[in-house]
Amino acid sequence: MRPLRDEADLLLGADGTHSLVRRSGWPGAAARSHGVTVLRGTADIDPPEVAETWGGGWLVGITPLAGATRTGTAPAGTNWFACLPEHRTPSVAEDLAHLRDVVGGRRAPIETLLDAIRPETTLVHGIHTVPAIAPVRQNVALLGDAAHAMAPNLGHGANTALEDADALAAALRERSSIPAALRDYALRRAAVDQAWRLGSAVMLQMAMMQSRAGLRDRALRRIASLGPL
Repeated sequence: MRPLRDEADLLLGADGTHSLVRRSGWPGAAARSHGVTVLRGTADIDPPEVAETWGGGWLVGITPLAGATRTGTAPAGTNWFACLPEHRTPSVAEDLAHLRDVVGGRRAPIETLLDAIRPETTLVHGIHTVPAIAPVRQNVALLGDAAHAMAPNLGHGANTALEDADALAAALRERSSIPAALRDYALRRAAVDQAWRLGSAVMLQMAMMQSRAGLRDRALRRIASLGPL
């Protein structure tokens, strides 16, 4: 990072979860695995439901495929995702077989989904996040996943990246110097971004509970019985 930084008034690291800028300038801030496997993809069926199901150490989500519409008798399409404890095989087909072993027979909509998913439209990967760091160091600023890669469970990672970019642009317009603008950017975004990062991690841990899944489910049913908040 130093040769780039020394030749620039401002260096921006917006290079993702495994950011080279962050790893070069923030020692010890390499991305960390959450020890889970994510399978996700699309299926050529209408969504059997729109929901996220939490089990004992697993979750399955089903949503409509973004931008797709039903044409005649053709289905609109389904987007789906699943999270399991870390388990990888040499092939996607075997990964899907393992998914079926874990979540099969749980609920009818999940069974419908499992019958429709195919290896060729499935991705398999892990979840990596970034430890808590300040987004500014000298004349270097981090944005988005480079600064605060988070678990996907609150669905806000892309939003925070856009908000970072807007805040940094505003600070650069409003302040008379780059150091002042970077201080302002850090004040605007650091606490907010870290709150989303921590909240997403907590939600992932709650969704993936194993030994205490029953206690979690009873607590959620109790909260739901109270009615709309």
